[in-house]
Amino acid sequence: MFARININDKAEFYENIANLLEWGVSLLDALRGFHDRTENPRLKQEVNNLLFFTEAGDPLSTAMRKLPNFFSDQEIALIEAGEQTGTLQKSLMAVSVDLRDQEDLRRQIVGALTYPFIILLFLLIAGVIVMVYVIPQLIPILTQNSEVPFVTQTFIGTSNFIRNNILSIILFFIAIFLVARALISTKNGRLAFDTLLIKMPVIGRVYRNYLTVRYTSTLSLLMGAGITILKVFRLTGKSTGNAYANMIFTKTADGISRWEKISGAMEEADPNKILFTSNILQMISAAEKTSTVDVVTRKISEQYHRQVASAISIMVKYIEPIAILIAWVFVLWFALAIFATIMQISSSANI
Repeated sequence: MFARININDKAEFYENIANLLEWGVSLLDALRGFHDRTENPRLKQEVNNLLFFTEAGDPLSTAMRKLPNFFSDQEIALIEAGEQTGTLQKSLMAVSVDLRDQEDLRRQIVGALTYPFIILLFLLIAGVIVMVYVIPQLIPILTQNSEVPFVTQTFIGTSNFIRNNILSIILFFIAIFLVARALISTKNGRLAFDTLLIKMPVIGRVYRNYLTVRYTSTLSLLMGAGITILKVFRLTGKSTGNAYANMIFTKTADGISRWEKISGAMEEADPNKILFTSNILQMISAAEKTSTVDVVTRKISEQYHRQVASAISIMVKYIEPIAILIAWVFVLWFALAIFATIMQISSSANI
């Protein structure tokens, strides 16, 4: 009931069906075989639904279109193109490879960011423990002198504020999260958030490279399948999962519909070259002259796939010193509060 279908599950589905078709198994038998073999109950249910429609006489792409929660527009378009050109097996395998590439890229990003964010999380937990449990035990010692140093007062005051308002603080951050989530769920809010994410100084660079890998890979895949250029750009925009990128691709498709060149429409849609950088536009422009845009976009995807790793390493180099600086400031604050009190007590006792 609570099983979920991840990218690897979908990739395995497409790969298995493609392999069975290559070995001469009919589509219906291939679907039945995968249905009986898969152990994911939710995936089994979706394949069963797919079987129901295909057994009723629907082409695979038509059956997929009736299951929008499982199949994306991009996947459906590729399968439809494969059916029309007699290359269904190749289309299925291409979708599988693309999904696995996406998952590999996502794992690289998550793996690289896990360590610095764990550091920040432990710093936060340590800070809360010190403020809520350690400082209250030291307050009688720190305040035994009539004159408490200012730095010690700030430390005690912060501790008291957190302890007395911890529930309010938690509720405040929950409210901020819920409000932000509600705003992001709106069209304008989503566009504003995605635009901010793309334009952020350090994180934005990684995210832009990630989007470049996604959209160039999708462009190459869809163009290679022989899908019309307008549909290619509209589907690519949706597949990025970013409202700002989708807007840029929609504008590009509108420009192409006015018989503009692909590179010209891309430059017009993104005049600040945020998503379509100068080198990408130059490569697309050159590829148009030789009708090899699908090949060039695949090469761009491979190039930026390597740059994602480089951008992540740069971002981690920024995050780690920031985490260390925060820890250093907190420890220094704590040490000053303690030693200032000790010095004050020593001075009062004429030691």
